[in-house]
Amino acid sequence: MLLKILTSKGFLKQIDIAKSLELSQAEVSHALSRLKVSNLLSQDGAILKANVIEFLTHGLKYIFPPTFGPVTNGIPTGHSLSAFDFVRHKDSDVFVWPFAEGKVRGQALLPIYDSVPSASLADQKLHELLALIDMIRAGRAREVGMAIKELKERISERKYARS
Repeated sequence: MLLKILTSKGFLKQIDIAKSLELSQAEVSHALSRLKVSNLLSQDGAILKANVIEFLTHGLKYIFPPTFGPVTNGIPTGHSLSAFDFVRHKDSDVFVWPFAEGKVRGQALLPIYDSVPSASLADQKLHELLALIDMIRAGRAREVGMAIKELKERISERKYARS
């Protein structure tokens, strides 16, 4: 949910977050409360950029360690996303979120939440942030470094987030 808020251009209503992420409004409300208690959002809902960067680059991989599955059809993630042409990888080294309608075949990397694949199809910026997170979770040292640099740049570009 934090990444969805990061990709928005302004204030999002809870109902809009719920619909876009395929969550209930209760789940959204609880998640927003947890983000505030965790100091990732201020009490008025502003993103606390420095805290978010620290959490995503250093903490997320421990909360959501990478879990791999068999080769399957899915949606590209991590270094396999075409938007990340700055990362070189072998054509045979493809990570995907398992998804029945997926058109790419690769090594399954289970997403951090079940609705990630379908939510990412509706929001390219969200897809890119989630793929960067997967690069941090499952990438090699060089890929992790590039993903952290890119993630920091993207979060820093947000003009209304607080430092």
